[in-house]
Amino acid sequence: MMRRRSLAALAAAAALPLPARAQSWPSKPVRFLVGFAAGGTIDIAARLLAEKLSPVWGQPVVVENRAGAGGTIAGLAVARAEPDGHTMLVSAAAEIVVAPYTQASLAYNPRTDLTPISLIARNPFALVVTESLPARTLPELLELAKRQPLTYASSGVGTTTHFVTELFKLRTGADIEHVPYRGTAALQADLVAGRVSMAFDAVSAILPQVRAGRLRAIGVATAARSPQAPDIPTLSELGLAGFEGGGWAGFLGPAGLPAPLAARLESDVRAAMAAGVGQELARRGFDPVGSSSAEFRTFIEEETVRWGEVARAAGIRPA
Repeated sequence: MMRRRSLAALAAAAALPLPARAQSWPSKPVRFLVGFAAGGTIDIAARLLAEKLSPVWGQPVVVENRAGAGGTIAGLAVARAEPDGHTMLVSAAAEIVVAPYTQASLAYNPRTDLTPISLIARNPFALVVTESLPARTLPELLELAKRQPLTYASSGVGTTTHFVTELFKLRTGADIEHVPYRGTAALQADLVAGRVSMAFDAVSAILPQVRAGRLRAIGVATAARSPQAPDIPTLSELGLAGFEGGGWAGFLGPAGLPAPLAARLESDVRAAMAAGVGQELARRGFDPVGSSSAEFRTFIEEETVRWGEVARAAGIRPA
């Protein structure tokens, strides 16, 4: 598993000399495509990065939301873009490591048609239930699932929230019906209203609702308690030993990016992370990373294998 680098190390890496061929880029505005609705966790990461990089690059950096199909609309657009660094992808896990197991008609290969630049941040998940549900602990929730039909919300078929909950069902044996949404905002609205029973979602996204008493947190799906919510136990503490699940935000370009340009993009992204984006992401509940391209490529390979195992065990097949 790729280890996190300190922000100081990222700053040092970002100071390395850049290849001369990358100096003329960019020659026009740069687009960051996001496969999910505005206001979601990936959109937040993209906008923070765009704001920091625009003055560095001397060009506008425009975030475009192309929501739908589990993030793959944006993924396909970047895979088909010219490899000139002017169209980039700020991705979730969904369109990179989950989509191959859910979409038979996926028109791009995430492992060969995109160039990994940097893993920006991890996005730890928490299990939350609607406040009206009479379950305050994990055992109470599992017992309730035996007595009455429960539903779980996800931010869409083939998203990480979908797969993490399927992993939860496999580990607990709970029979909970899937209700997919198009993004976190719609998911939260129905969860708060009590139209669905529970969801796994990013700590950064649901913590305000938990603090306001509109949702109840059962546990976080992390190895250790979240610094943003140290009062919420881990699911491992509650009996699901080793249970971890979460999303992440990554920065990728089309396949075929010239090596000097890919090196500059990696360097600039890591410098932006060290110069404030990482701290701001941490404040919002993310776990900032700012990896090298090689580390990110290895991470993608590991995640692809991991979620493939979940898809097979849960009987999820491409449709």
